[in-house]
Amino acid sequence: MIKRTVIFALIFTLIFLAACGGDDTPAPQPTEAAVAVVPENGSVATDMPAELPTETAVPPTATPTEPLAATVNGQTITLSDYERELARYEQAQAQLGNSLEGTSYQNIVLEALIEKQLITQAAEAEGLVITPEMVDEKMAELQTAAGGAEPFSQWLALNQWTEADFRDTLTAELVIGQMRDRVTADVAATSEQVNARYIQVDNAELAQTLHQRATAGDDFAFLAQQNSLDQATAPNGGELGFFARGSLLVPEVETAAFALQQPGDISEVISVLDSETGQTTYYLVQLIERDMERPLTAELRYNLLQQTFQTWLSNLWDQATIELLIDTN
Repeated sequence: MIKRTVIFALIFTLIFLAACGGDDTPAPQPTEAAVAVVPENGSVATDMPAELPTETAVPPTATPTEPLAATVNGQTITLSDYERELARYEQAQAQLGNSLEGTSYQNIVLEALIEKQLITQAAEAEGLVITPEMVDEKMAELQTAAGGAEPFSQWLALNQWTEADFRDTLTAELVIGQMRDRVTADVAATSEQVNARYIQVDNAELAQTLHQRATAGDDFAFLAQQNSLDQATAPNGGELGFFARGSLLVPEVETAAFALQQPGDISEVISVLDSETGQTTYYLVQLIERDMERPLTAELRYNLLQQTFQTWLSNLWDQATIELLIDTN
């Protein structure tokens, strides 16, 4: 099963944004399955006459069991909940003009529900509480975004929500947000970063020649302008700008840049074999500057937060006992 990052939250947002901008044609409403109610003591009322002979055996009435889609650490996801979420997802994608043909969206929806259970269970274990007042405040914000209470009620009906179900989903959204904040609270806003230049060529002999010239004192930026195949950086002398670990598409170049000690230091020739094409590319790297506590850009910090939360979430998946009771393929 593919593990997705906060897919439940993404699906919820997709449904809300898509439906607010969709047409006004009411969507077909799913029929709720009837659920039998059994007295708390577990007995079944028979309403049989008092004069019924005691020796006559009365067959016990079977307690109906609602069909399930999955269990997550012993907690259930009902088939009806899964089917309603599936219908909303299909409707949202249709309103966005996206085709679902050839996609495994049933699996995406079920995994979203499983992920919601995992995060909710983790939140309960940590004592995290979402109060009704917090949900009321968020509901008011969404009503405002929808244009008022009446348009919001129409949106609920259009997208197959009862207010109670929507409040439950909104509560789960708030839980996810708070758990995300807790898990990523210690992620630093700064990191060690380097600024470097590099030269990219596809000829081993040329790479060695450029290395000899650069280490002999020729201007590295000029050599990059004249020889580098990367036309995005070559006009600027091969300069990459500041970057943190895990930022570059070629890890070997990144490793070489961080290994250099002093500004002006030049790496050995780095050869990288593309396993798909069988071609080898050659790189030279020169360190320009190192900053041990440089503020992360918004993009870098977002990626780091996502990576941290994904690691935590992957651990939840790995440690969970999950039973799939339907075939989503």
